Amino acid sequence: MNALQNVGPNSKGAGSRSGLAIKLNHILAPVDFSAASQRGAAFAACIARRFHSQLHLLYVVEPPSLPKWGYVHLIFKEAKLRHAAKEQLQEFPLGCGIDPDLIESGKVRSGDAEFEICRAAVEENADLIVIASHGLGGLKHALIGSTSEAVVRHAPCPVLTVREHTFAAENGRQPCFAPRRILVTTDFSEASRKAFPSAMSLAREFEASLTLAHVVPSHWPAEISHMGIVLEENRMLSAAREQLPQFCDAELDPDMHVETLVLEGGPAHEICTAAETQSIDLIVMSTHGHTGLKRFALGSVTENVVRHAPCPVLVVREREHELVKI
Repeated sequence: MNALQNVGPNSKGAGSRSGLAIKLNHILAPVDFSAASQRGAAFAACIARRFHSQLHLLYVVEPPSLPKWGYVHLIFKEAKLRHAAKEQLQEFPLGCGIDPDLIESGKVRSGDAEFEICRAAVEENADLIVIASHGLGGLKHALIGSTSEAVVRHAPCPVLTVREHTFAAENGRQPCFAPRRILVTTDFSEASRKAFPSAMSLAREFEASLTLAHVVPSHWPAEISHMGIVLEENRMLSAAREQLPQFCDAELDPDMHVETLVLEGGPAHEICTAAETQSIDLIVMSTHGHTGLKRFALGSVTENVVRHAPCPVLVVREREHELVKI
């Protein structure tokens, strides 16, 4: 089952975009037993509760390093680590305040964290991976850092990354996923359109405002004169301000009010700054939206937004399974 699908009798053509509904059957939440991981799992549970989803918890044991003097004892050490992790995983939901009825499975794997997370997503037919940031417990590679970015890059489904301070419980309350202001990015490429159905569906689900943002890069080769840079930037800004509303009308639901925002500067920095100044609750973006400048490629913009955004980031990969059936 796809994460997002059309519902209702009219499910063909652009006019059906208002009928998009969210359907999350399976949510995968990697954990490492840290405090940040607990809050991240509670955040995932909040989403699972909202969408009547089954929650799958995963802990990855990184195999011990192989010493020069032998490896037989490492087999027993790994088995001991797995046994301890299984026991801790059974108690983990209670410590997070997660309703046990939401949890479909809790599994322990051994191996490379990002590989095992992505493999588990395939096996569980996950519609969404929710991964917390800076959950650096005994296994530093279980969550944010190189692992989370690798998961974003290779996951077979959308990935929701959440930095710790964005879901810190207030007044002892559990983290809650209820975005009121959503920002979706575009570089006018075909790949960037991949994020639009998710952004529109979430905006409708939560009755949230939706802003479509485009960033005009301000970094130019040194051989271009200062005057040439100014003229080119002005030309690109003018073109973007004219093109973005037209793009919005053509690609997004015409029945939905969408604000447009043209920014100038480093794309990742401008996206994160706009999210902070405009009190954005969720950023939705796709990867591999290559233009001539390749500014929306995963290797630069998306990873930097994931790393520095002041709010959760939903990343939709270009080559993953379709989120919407039309």
